[in-house]
Amino acid sequence: MNRILMIDDNPMEHFIALKLLKNTGLFENTKHVTNGLETLKFIEQNLTNTDELPDVILLDINMPDINAWGFLDRYKQLHQNISKPIDIYIVSSSIDADDMLKSKTYPFVKSYLVKPLSADILVKIYNDRAKA
Repeated sequence: MNRILMIDDNPMEHFIALKLLKNTGLFENTKHVTNGLETLKFIEQNLTNTDELPDVILLDINMPDINAWGFLDRYKQLHQNISKPIDIYIVSSSIDADDMLKSKTYPFVKSYLVKPLSADILVKIYNDRAKA
């Protein structure tokens, strides 16, 4: 299965992603949430339930409850106990070189993508997963 989860507090980003995901038809199951903390709890509760866990997470940097770095630090503690690989892509409007470099310090972050999300980016993510 190709399950994708988007964590972003901006409703417009979710709207754009939904349209792109529908138009590309690449991912069978899509979920959109605004809260990184709830996502971490969900992952923790489903560590061995591969049918529930996403294959891909699109993660915004700046969110009110927990930013991407806080999310990734907590995810790092769960990472080794998760029963399937989850590819995380940071999707941000930030072009700050420090953010891009920091994302590379997390081995499970596959790439740092600059918004806006596009069909080409989704195709690349999908193709990267197909090669793995």
